[in-house]
Amino acid sequence: MLMNPFLKKNIGYALGKMPGLDRGLLSARLANIRWPVGLKARVCEVTVNSACNNKCLFCYSEPGSFGPGGPEPGLEEVFRALYLGRRQGCWLAAVIGGEPTLRGDIDKIASFARKAGYSCVKLCTNGAKLADPAYAARMAAAGFNMFDISLHGHNAALHDRLVGVPGAFALAVRAVKNIRRLGCEAGTNQVINALNYRRFPEFFDFAYNGLGMNYYNIIYGHYRGVMAANKELLKVRISRTLPYIKKGLAALENSGVPAFSRMLVNFTPCLLPGYLNLLADWESDTAGADPLMPADGVTVNMAEMKNRQSAKTKRCAGCALDPRCRGFDREYLALLGGAEFRPLARVPVSFRARTLFEDRPGNKK
Repeated sequence: MLMNPFLKKNIGYALGKMPGLDRGLLSARLANIRWPVGLKARVCEVTVNSACNNKCLFCYSEPGSFGPGGPEPGLEEVFRALYLGRRQGCWLAAVIGGEPTLRGDIDKIASFARKAGYSCVKLCTNGAKLADPAYAARMAAAGFNMFDISLHGHNAALHDRLVGVPGAFALAVRAVKNIRRLGCEAGTNQVINALNYRRFPEFFDFAYNGLGMNYYNIIYGHYRGVMAANKELLKVRISRTLPYIKKGLAALENSGVPAFSRMLVNFTPCLLPGYLNLLADWESDTAGADPLMPADGVTVNMAEMKNRQSAKTKRCAGCALDPRCRGFDREYLALLGGAEFRPLARVPVSFRARTLFEDRPGNKK
């Protein structure tokens, strides 16, 4: 398969550099986390606090809600949510905040999740505390085997501006390197916005080839909370971001390595029909949907929550995926309109494939 000319000229992707091409390494990684690649992850997501030591411009929490003294569920509430998630068939526990590492008992949560039977226990963090090798080792020993370390730019200037903390980029990079040395899965979250979307191909090159990230969450920002307050600085039509996202994702397409997760968050099928298998949280069906425990300790059905936050345009009624698709964020439609969302005449072929990149010409088997 020929390399995308943009990538070859401007980024310098080389297939020999891509960590996923080592099939032996890929098998070892899968054995470590027991991730069934061909299946959609069943996730129990627990919010263990609201406090945070970053000041992200794009946070969907309300301004002032992430300081000391905010909501924080007790251990029993967290354990109960994780137990119920296992009863519902979840096998991936995602521990989120706020900033979860600000809790002194976060290791107890990881230990309980592993004892409850979760094969994958993921810590979603800004990475500041994981920059300490001893702390990173302690978290891995407690039971975390996956780490989402947020990176929102490919360099310090961009990342630090977006998270509002000088030096945050250096700490996050050190955290990733610590996690990789421990043999755990290292992934990243990036929130796409007006300040960083043009640099996405460079970011993906840095995260994939530079840091050896194994999986990704590429999130189009929600215009709520702090991000709503910064909307004039951060707003960008989602359609304008798509060419840059596709150029970055071409690295995975050319590698022939199966996608590890549904990595595109808050995108609709009509925007990326050829990438349907990588789209997360677009379906409206509440039966069998993943559970989410917010910081108030009351577990909710994630699909029901997202359905309440979403809306559709009149044209959506003519789409092949209506009513299966939940639509898009109400705040986005109110701010930027719905002209970009156009009905699909048929269900894309990739909908029936197990992973986005299998069975394409030139892929290595």
